[in-house]
Amino acid sequence: MTRSLIAFACLALMLGATIPSPAVARRPATGGDATTSAGSTLSPQATSDNWPQWRGPTGQGIAEADYPDTWSSTENIAWKTEIRGRGHSSPVVWGDRIFLTSNIEGEEIPGRLAPDHIGYDLKPGYLHPDSVGADYEQRLVVLAVDANSGELLWERTVFDGAVYDNRHRKNTYASSTIATDGERIYAYFEAEGLHVFDLDGNLVWQVWFGGLAKAGLGPGTSPILFGDLLIVQADQEMGDGSFIAGLDRKTGRQVWRTDRPTRRSWATPILVQTGDEAGSQTVLVASGAEAVIGYDPATGDELWRTEGTRSHPIPSYVAGHGLVFATAGSQAKVAMAIRPDPRVEDDRIVWRYNKGTAYVPSPIAYGDYLYLMTDRGIITCLDAQTGEVVYEGGRVPVPATFTASPVAFGGKILLTSEDGDTFVMRAGPEHEILRTNSLDEPVYASPALANGMVFIRGERHLFAIK
Repeated sequence: MTRSLIAFACLALMLGATIPSPAVARRPATGGDATTSAGSTLSPQATSDNWPQWRGPTGQGIAEADYPDTWSSTENIAWKTEIRGRGHSSPVVWGDRIFLTSNIEGEEIPGRLAPDHIGYDLKPGYLHPDSVGADYEQRLVVLAVDANSGELLWERTVFDGAVYDNRHRKNTYASSTIATDGERIYAYFEAEGLHVFDLDGNLVWQVWFGGLAKAGLGPGTSPILFGDLLIVQADQEMGDGSFIAGLDRKTGRQVWRTDRPTRRSWATPILVQTGDEAGSQTVLVASGAEAVIGYDPATGDELWRTEGTRSHPIPSYVAGHGLVFATAGSQAKVAMAIRPDPRVEDDRIVWRYNKGTAYVPSPIAYGDYLYLMTDRGIITCLDAQTGEVVYEGGRVPVPATFTASPVAFGGKILLTSEDGDTFVMRAGPEHEILRTNSLDEPVYASPALANGMVFIRGERHLFAIK
């Protein structure tokens, strides 16, 4: 992607342009001129009946109520509904409705090429060997499902045509999870736009960010809500044009935009409440290979900066005990605990641990412990406050690969593999797998917990487990 295209896309966002356009959008194939249309964690207003964003009410993957922990493809399945297309976005739940996105691939577009990419040497011509997809028509849809019956309530096509860039062959163009505030749902497809509907499927507003490229590996970052703002992180290529922005959630108007010095990332930022009775502040913490940065979520002002993860920022951060836990696991294995309070004047890094982290799945901080899981399901348990190893080398009972991130409730942690097996692990200082629940269908999306049910998006179906 050229510098001029990046600058053009950023200019569009700076203008905060939105359009109440038709529900189906067909952008030009070039993408360049489509410019308008830790102490504790914070969340949208939610109850145990809601799972309103990526990894739930607090973005931590933790539910307070109790949920079923035993099922199979035929046992304790309340319903299952076929979902057309592919998608790694997790289901989100508000009341009796579930929202998710999907990517339906169409006909080949002969001669269609993805944009040129910048390599680590900062030279053009980089092509990842697993980049595919830009030479096919792609239809992107947002859909709503009845949480009680599994009935498809509505489906809206938001994009139909040639996408801007490739994706990793394992990824999809529907991998960012929706956020909802109970009035609107916010579906982010990165280069293919941000599309906002009310709960009945009526289009409210849309924003186009122009050509966002990530080495031809596809999307992954999800939006989050703070007060009246919707926050999106858009890191791209080797840092040229990367930004984080706050939009008015009712209108899509840009309230603030802050440039970032970080290369492409797929992690979702988190909000943490810092301080004490003498003074507290909400901090927006955003992942980055070059730097982890804390922002004021109301203004986008940078509050602090510390060392980055070095590896691809794919796992999302978690928080607890006054710390934010950052992990990454591509080139380097990195886990570190960061003090997010802006008043900290000395080293923000409390501890580091340099193995056991995943390339894709996020960690989970539950109780006194931080649990790391590799992509092959090897578990490490660390004392969250000190980084001391509690145990390492814990394993699931069969060989497995993981893309989904863990979720937890009732002293148990659910680990769902790509084979569709969910391993129920006891939380605590000793590793123990309590049982294995199999759906007999591949799973890449992280589970959702709401309404007393576990919702799992498989490769072909959405399952409700009760």
